[in-house]
Amino acid sequence: MEDVSSVLRQYNIQKKEIVAKGDEVIFGEFSWPKNVKTNYVIWGTGKEGQPKEYYTLDSILFLLNNVHLPHPLYVRRAATENFPVRRPDRKGLLSYLNGKSSTSTSIDRSAPIEIGLQRPTQVKRAADEVSSEAKKPRIEVKKQGQTINLAGSASSKSQ
Repeated sequence: MEDVSSVLRQYNIQKKEIVAKGDEVIFGEFSWPKNVKTNYVIWGTGKEGQPKEYYTLDSILFLLNNVHLPHPLYVRRAATENFPVRRPDRKGLLSYLNGKSSTSTSIDRSAPIEIGLQRPTQVKRAADEVSSEAKKPRIEVKKQGQTINLAGSASSKSQ
């Protein structure tokens, strides 16, 4: 099973759709909570006895969705939304996520990973979405050159 950072990288490189719905992020048949921690260590943490801190999935998605902004505007929006990705991490993180590098020194392979939840691959329709016509059996009776649909109307048919 892959970690969320690897799946996000794969989807970003292949330009696959990433769906944020409610409190989860959906990658095809798998999903993770938006606030799940990735294995990407935040710059400046984990040194001198300090515990390592990791970026959340929603912080990295915020970066990907706002990478086109000039840095000062990005910093203001990130602070407002509370999704900061520190400047020293941006270049290496984007290089990894865009496939320009296969790994990063900030990826902690020993970090605990959260397994994505497998989602059903087939969407079930609610009972009220199925029309009542679809529930009726279609019964046809041929009578003197006409086909009579007992669930609907008569139609003319030459023999």
